[in-house]
This record gives sequence, structure tokens and C-alpha cells, in this order.
Amino acid sequence: MFALCLILTLMLSGSRVEGAQTELTVPIIKSVAEQKNDGSYFFAYEGADGSYREEVGIVKRSSINNINTPPTDDHNDHDNDETELEISGVYRYIDSNGQRVEVSYVADKNGFVPVGTNIPKEISDAARQSAES
Repeated sequence: MFALCLILTLMLSGSRVEGAQTELTVPIIKSVAEQKNDGSYFFAYEGADGSYREEVGIVKRSSINNINTPPTDDHNDHDNDETELEISGVYRYIDSNGQRVEVSYVADKNGFVPVGTNIPKEISDAARQSAES
């Protein structure tokens, strides 16, 4: 089986089209991921080339029941909950000009708000104002 995989790999590696760009594989040097029972999550990874991404998703529940009404036996306590996901994160990479690009963002029920070295301030401000209104 190993010999068959080796032969196939060698055959496919020799079938590149001349002048075509080859893909660069970047080794991952750090990777973390967590998932909670409520749907909240966290992940982060870093590449050997300095690229990085981190994201946190938090599930928020708000009850739409009257808080003075006790739960009944025929209802689960969470049957009438509203669920929202709030996400925040950051990513960075080195662009084709050798410049470090870093973007942080927040996304929730009000929208997506990015702020970064490659995003004009006017765009970030407009996104923030839209999310706040």
C-alpha cells in the first residue's frame, strides 16, 4: 500500500504544467480548538509564515418568558429562549508586498464590524455606526 501511494505521488508531482503557479503549503505550528455544549466555541491557529487567526463565538440566551412564571412540567426551561451568537476574532498575514496585515472583527445580531491595517477607517466607522443604530 505504501509503495502504491509513493508511486502515485511521484507520478502526480511530475504532471505539473510548466509556468503554472504552485501552491505553497504552510506548516501549522500551533492549533487550539474548543467547543462547549451550549454552542460557544474558540479556535486559534498560527502558521510558520507568521499568519494567525483566532475566533471566539459566544452563545447568549435570553428568556422571552415572564420571569415570574415558573417553568411547567410539559416545558423545557429553554423552549422559549432566544439565542444569539456573538463572534469576535482577529487574523493576520504578510501580504504580497511584505507588509503585515492585521484585522480584528466583531459580528453579532447588529452586523459585522472589521477594523484593520488594510481597511480604510471610513469603512470601519460606517460599519460600527450601522451596528450601533
